[in-house]
Amino acid sequence: MNLRTIAAFAFGPIATAGLGLVTVPAITWIFAPADVGRLNVVQIAVSFGVLLFNLGLDRAYVREYHEWPDRGALLKACFAPGFLLLLLAMALTVPFSDRISVLLFGLDEVAYYWMLVACVVVSFISRFLSLILRMQDRGMAFSMSQILPKIAFLMVVGIIALPQFSRSFWQLELAYLVSLLSVLFAFSWNTRRDWRPALGASLSNDQVRGLLSYGVPLIFAGVAYWGLDATSTLALRSLSTLTELAFYSVSMSFAGVGIVFQTIFTVLWAPMVYKWVAHGADMKRVDHVAHQALAVVCAIWVLSGTFSWLIDFVLPENYRQVKYLMLCSIGQPLLYTLSEVTCVGIGITRRSMLSLWSTLVALVVNVVGSVWLVPKHGAAGAVVANAVAFLVFFIARTEASAYVWRPIPRVKLYVAVIVAVALSIVTLAFDEETPAVVSLIWLAMVPVVFLSFRSEWTQMYRALRAAIRPNDWTEETPRERDALP
Repeated sequence: MNLRTIAAFAFGPIATAGLGLVTVPAITWIFAPADVGRLNVVQIAVSFGVLLFNLGLDRAYVREYHEWPDRGALLKACFAPGFLLLLLAMALTVPFSDRISVLLFGLDEVAYYWMLVACVVVSFISRFLSLILRMQDRGMAFSMSQILPKIAFLMVVGIIALPQFSRSFWQLELAYLVSLLSVLFAFSWNTRRDWRPALGASLSNDQVRGLLSYGVPLIFAGVAYWGLDATSTLALRSLSTLTELAFYSVSMSFAGVGIVFQTIFTVLWAPMVYKWVAHGADMKRVDHVAHQALAVVCAIWVLSGTFSWLIDFVLPENYRQVKYLMLCSIGQPLLYTLSEVTCVGIGITRRSMLSLWSTLVALVVNVVGSVWLVPKHGAAGAVVANAVAFLVFFIARTEASAYVWRPIPRVKLYVAVIVAVALSIVTLAFDEETPAVVSLIWLAMVPVVFLSFRSEWTQMYRALRAAIRPNDWTEETPRERDALP
């Protein structure tokens, strides 16, 4: 993958994170903390719907893309089963819509639930259309489709902020739906030459069964991962208050730099590594990528700790706790991203059940930690439980991959992430008492990280220097292929 493609894919997450630095403070100033917490419930519910109803076939589409001769048929085979199941589930929930609204939002208003259903349907369709752009390396179109919903959301929120409009959860949920519709429109237009042939593609039962045999275990792994991701939200919703849920939600939003890295990396990594497998490449290069990714993860974590105090300048006074919560929150996207490299053997060997078991172990840790910590500590307890659970998730996936495929050097990986998680928890526990000391500790870690990974930084610098030559914007170099994607 050449530098032009990488830059195109990176543009979207970076611009989205920049817009998020405007959007998140805006909604905290305009809407009540309880409504901000309810929006987090909507986002978690949408992610659950997409994970559950795609039946793991989104992952199957990525896995089989380079090996199926008819990609239109592949898209149809992966999309149709889950979409039909989603429509069936919608019909079955009609009699219970009011109860579900009360359960999710604490408000007896059916419209809130059906707006949520619309969000799920739109996101489900967008998920599969986005895979087309991802697998075709159409980075700029993919990036613009990520930026558009943020702009749409910000515009709607800006209109709601005008004095003549009321400010309630209905308006906030509507703004979120509008943002999802905008990205669906963009994906539909950019992939129109790919999904139209899929409508008339013919399929055999054997083809669908083959995809489901790969995807079905991933249904459980996907739902288990959703549980791992959503445990903190659910625990705060049931064991604490919507205000504490708002603090957690905003802290996760300010972990955006980690989410940027996760988004860029995961978009590029899976298609690249499966292409390596299909072409018989030397897979020892995964070892180099893992340690280069670790260097970036540690740098992001340490720099976030060093500059977390800046958050106080953009949030209302009652959100002061967020700067302490954010360092534990950032562990989720960073540890997930790192595990995507170290667990690659699970996908290569098609041992997808191991993904399920790794996720379930982490889920149990998160549930136990949340039940223990959230009632007393609220959002602080939730982020600590989440950080520890994702540490377990990373280690479990790495060990499972080493068992079924080939081991990678991982002592340095484990030591670095354990220290990062521990220091984040210490910051949350003691920063209010000794903020200057804790800030100095994070600042002192900056040179440690850059010296500890000097060989990785040198490799990435050389690869980048080679890649920015004019001829390398269209042609991939050996060094670039071995560098961090």
